[in-house]
Amino acid sequence: MPTITVIVPTLNEVENIDLLLKRVLSTRQSCSIDFDILFVDSASTDGTCDRVLDWQEREPVHLLRLDTNMGLAGAVIAGARYTSSKYILVMDADLSHPPEVIPKLLRPLLEGTDDMVIGSRYVEGGSIPDWPFSRKLFSRIATLPALIFCGVKDPLAGFFAVERRKLTELSDSVPGFKIGLAILAEYGKDLRVTEIPIEFRDRDFGESKMNYWVVFDYLKQLLSLVFKRVGRKG
Repeated sequence: MPTITVIVPTLNEVENIDLLLKRVLSTRQSCSIDFDILFVDSASTDGTCDRVLDWQEREPVHLLRLDTNMGLAGAVIAGARYTSSKYILVMDADLSHPPEVIPKLLRPLLEGTDDMVIGSRYVEGGSIPDWPFSRKLFSRIATLPALIFCGVKDPLAGFFAVERRKLTELSDSVPGFKIGLAILAEYGKDLRVTEIPIEFRDRDFGESKMNYWVVFDYLKQLLSLVFKRVGRKG
């Protein structure tokens, strides 16, 4: 079994599965790093699971089907506990994260120089070409509170690679989308982190999962992290 699993959480992403897997598998074939792909589906109703199962018959692709929507963080943790790989790479299904960067995120882990590698929008060379100024500004503002818990430039990134146990040791109750922030806050300064620049693009197909509930979950997560930190100091 490969020592690396790429975890892709999904919720009604049928239009993106083929496009994503063609690029991920092409990257896998062209690099010297072996990995498999695990889709963790949160009760999709649009045929996403059937599309993944079609690929499972001929490629190193697997499906973990959840009965309920546990949120992105819950899905990622479930996937990490399902696989036995040493390393995990997390990415979105909507092609906002470029699969071609996967080897760059994995190599520092494999070489032992870093504990977590983030595909970053905000380091030099990173970009968000599809976003208007107002959205870029909102994203920057939303990032500011997260900087209390870590020193990276893109703590809310959902494209990252890390040792599996860093995920499996997290609480089941991590809310919302920001699983990377949960790792950064949990392990703090002991975590060796590097950021790799990426071009983050908006989805072409399917509906965005960003809504008021996502914002609420993010605020809930920030409060949870604050209380946790205060409890540790107390």
